[in-house]
Amino acid sequence: MDEEEALKKARNMVLRLLSYRARSKKELADYLEKKGFSEKLARRIIKEMEKFGYINDEKFAVDYIETQKARGYGIKKVRYELYLKGISERIIEQIISDFFDPEEDLERIKALLRRRSSKNTGFYITSEPEEKKQRRFRREANFLQRRGFQDDLIMKALKNCNFIE
Repeated sequence: MDEEEALKKARNMVLRLLSYRARSKKELADYLEKKGFSEKLARRIIKEMEKFGYINDEKFAVDYIETQKARGYGIKKVRYELYLKGISERIIEQIISDFFDPEEDLERIKALLRRRSSKNTGFYITSEPEEKKQRRFRREANFLQRRGFQDDLIMKALKNCNFIE
């Protein structure tokens, strides 16, 4: 396959991939590499896609943060996933500070805990045996950590919900 034909094929593959959802530069580069295209050709396609506005890491990061935040994920997980997607630390820190507020995150944690509560009598645990209370505390704390929330916010929320004194 000559260079022009490879370029056309790679361009079509990237456009098809971008039709599903936005991608970062790294995701596209990895995709093209996986499909067997040269690094030189991948850089050329990525520059072309940037020039036409089909890829933009800053816009991608904003959209990704909004989506993940709506799905109930915290700042630590979102930051890590953006890093894995190849977004630069400068962009991550610049954008993440605009979207995450500790007070808002605390309210989101409380809402998640309320949804997870299986008690019909209410959200606050009052008369559970200490062992069961500790087990629930660990389970909820682990859940929130996996969601990427900050430890101090997790402790505040669990304290407000009477998991700890």
